[in-house]
Parts: sequence; C-alpha cells; structure tokens
Amino acid sequence: MTALTNFAATPDAELAPYRAICRSAIISAVMAAISLPLVVLALVSMKFQVGDAVPLGLLGALFGAVALILGFVGGRTIRRFPSEYTGVRLARFGLFGGLLCMVAGTASAALTYTTEVPDGYTRTGFWELQPDPEQPEYPVPPRAAELSGKPVFIKGYMHPGVASMGKVNHFILVPDMGTCCFGGQPKPTDMIEVVVKEGKERLAYSPRRIKLAGTFYLADMPTQSLGLRNVWYHMEVDQVK
Repeated sequence: MTALTNFAATPDAELAPYRAICRSAIISAVMAAISLPLVVLALVSMKFQVGDAVPLGLLGALFGAVALILGFVGGRTIRRFPSEYTGVRLARFGLFGGLLCMVAGTASAALTYTTEVPDGYTRTGFWELQPDPEQPEYPVPPRAAELSGKPVFIKGYMHPGVASMGKVNHFILVPDMGTCCFGGQPKPTDMIEVVVKEGKERLAYSPRRIKLAGTFYLADMPTQSLGLRNVWYHMEVDQVK
C-alpha cells in the first residue's frame, strides 16, 4: 500500500519525456566524420607530394560544408523544440568539425593547384584533347596541334597493361580508371604514350593518380603501342610526381 502511495505521489515533472535525436544533427556528425580522413589525406598528400591533394581536398571540403549546414540546422531545431529533440553535442561536432574540414580541405586543394605546375610548363588535361563534336571529320582537336612540341603538365593514370612488368619508363596514360581501361582499348584521345627520359626514375604500376611534366607531341598518324591501337598523343616526360 505504501509503495502504491509513493508511486502515485511521484510528480509528473520527475518523469523525463522522451526526446528523439535530431536527424540533422546525426547526419551532420556523420558527414564531418567522413570529411576528416579525406582532409587528412589531402594534407599528407600536399606535404609529401604523394597522390593528388586537389580532388581529396575538394571532396573533404564538400562533405565538411554539408556537415556545417546540417549542424547549424540541427542545432537550431533543437533550440526551437527542446522538449522534442536532443543531440546538441552531435550538432556541435558536425558544425565545428565541418567548418574546420571545409576550410582545411579548400586550402589544401587551392594551395596544391596553384603550386603543382613546374615553371615553364602549361597545365592541360584530357578534356582539352577530345575531338570537337561540331567537327567530327577531325579525329583530334586543334588544341592538340597547338600543344605539340610544347612543355605541358598533365594528370592521369597508368594503363594496367604494364602492371606485370615491374618498373617501367614506357606506359600509356589515361584520364581515369574506368572499366574500359582494365585490359581494354580506350578511346584514341584518351591515351598518351609516355616515355620517361633516360636517367629519370622508372615507375612501378600504381592505381593512384600521377602528375607528369614533359614535352607533348601529336603524331602525324595514329600508332600502335603496348598492345593498344590508334595512339595519337605522345609525351617525353621530365618530371613525375
């Protein structure tokens, strides 16, 4: 009887109401947790010149920005409805962690982009070497002819055709590691035959993105190299990063 009386006398205020964890706060914390290792990898890449800090930093900054926005939204929601939602710590982690990752990721990408091209070389990319859809009769664009014989800086991936050859100074550079590149025949304008100059360090096959600086050449006629056909572009490389 006494136990029932004590239970009945318990004030409703002592019964804590159920509060859901704010969904925005949860997602914000997850985005910040994803962003952090990407930004760390970008900073390591920038410092030790391994890999490419530009895409890593930008991707980390993107996740950080999402974490920042959702952290702000989550914190505001919790303040407006304190009896319905909880998760302030998660929102703060996403907010401040996202801010830090966004700033650090953007800075590492920007600094790398502005300093990675050696003096005297022109930045280019495979996007400049694609044929003009308005001039289908030409297999290569005029830009390729303009770059021929000039020092350029370009990024790409080693074609897996040399994966079993150990360290090499001769390989095909492609713009990405799509399905067509795994033993397949890439598009003619998605290939650059690379020859590393004598005296420079040879390279072992790696799936990571590499940076090359050297002299670009456009062939008069497409050639065959390393088992691949229709190779128009060639490059004599001075520097590899």
